[in-house]
Amino acid sequence: MTAYVAAGLVFTVTFGLIIILAFSGIHLGSGTKRTKGIAEIAAGVLAIGLGVGVLTGRIRGRGAGDAPLHGSWEGRRSEGITMRTAVLAGPATHIPGLLYLIALDLIVASQPGVTGGFVDVLIYNGIWFALPLGALVVCIIDPPASRRAVEGIHAWASARMRAIVLTVSFGLGTALLLSGAFTV
Repeated sequence: MTAYVAAGLVFTVTFGLIIILAFSGIHLGSGTKRTKGIAEIAAGVLAIGLGVGVLTGRIRGRGAGDAPLHGSWEGRRSEGITMRTAVLAGPATHIPGLLYLIALDLIVASQPGVTGGFVDVLIYNGIWFALPLGALVVCIIDPPASRRAVEGIHAWASARMRAIVLTVSFGLGTALLLSGAFTV
């Protein structure tokens, strides 16, 4: 679990830093309120697009009743996941998604500089990885409790996944659109 969380965290922080470094020094009207507003509007449109895709059924996730993609947790656990597999799975399961790309877009548009951008990436990833880090701490302290908690959270989230995605995508999208519109 430690290797999995650490590898995922290192991967996403590295990805974020690469984006910050790639876009630092590019000044196409960057750092202005107008540029930030345009970035927020673009990010809002993407988030609302995700919501519309889920709402219309064009984007579908795996539901609670569907078969797992790679076998059951019990099956994976009984196979004895190796350290190498955990290290490879961390980055594979934390490939930057839409919300991370939106966050990077907003960080780059605000032009905090390389150091400020790196701090922003660390803060975002600290928040994003709070749940896995919490699960890791509970795994170390009380493994049976962590298993029950993870199974309970998984069951709850799986039953409500569509509503969660719709709420986050439309809520975030609307907030970004409004913020961007008032900034531009």
